[in-house]
Amino acid sequence: MVPIPVYNIAHYIEEYEPMFKVEIPKKISFKNRIVSKGTLNVFEGKNLNKFVQMTVKGLNMYYYDFGIAYPEKSLVYPTFLYQIISAPKRLLVVVNYGFYKNEDIDKINDFHHLLNLDKEYSNILIQDFDPQEFLKDDVILNSFNGLVRTTDIDKAYERVFNLFKSWYKGLEASSEATEQDAAAYQKWLKDFKNRFYKQDYGFTAVKKFLGENWAKEVFENYIFY
Repeated sequence: MVPIPVYNIAHYIEEYEPMFKVEIPKKISFKNRIVSKGTLNVFEGKNLNKFVQMTVKGLNMYYYDFGIAYPEKSLVYPTFLYQIISAPKRLLVVVNYGFYKNEDIDKINDFHHLLNLDKEYSNILIQDFDPQEFLKDDVILNSFNGLVRTTDIDKAYERVFNLFKSWYKGLEASSEATEQDAAAYQKWLKDFKNRFYKQDYGFTAVKKFLGENWAKEVFENYIFY
């Protein structure tokens, strides 16, 4: 049996007052198979286009929690992306901040506070990892990526949520970008989503446990739409 957290990220977000849950069709929000199940949640908030969160539990041997948050289209602010994978004797926690101009990090509202918190939280790791190769040019270098002891699964979840709260506070305080900068950011974001969808293992894993139809609907019309 894989270790399962007491609360997943969706629970924390539902309890987070600045954000609210968006109703989506039940056939999308919940998928059940004989030995696997999946859930999908969508949240909105100030300056936030959407935050999409998905969990997949398969065969009592695999647990996958994935979430990605997109700023409003008029803003230029990093995306927030996390993946938590729980398997027997193995817990992988990955947080990434996708951005198209890493040289402009200093211009992002209080982003160094988030990176300092991210670095502080990395002390829970028993082995750290670099970003996936196809992401290296599209994410801000950070520390909270790697293996965690399975006994610390709840602590890891709390830390991911705290990082999200810090990210969101910066987003809430962000001002609209120029039309030119916003357009350039949205062009990069479209390419980023396309690369991630095609090269990350997430879609393959979800398709394996919950079928291709649900996986395609979720990834194409909610997560990367």
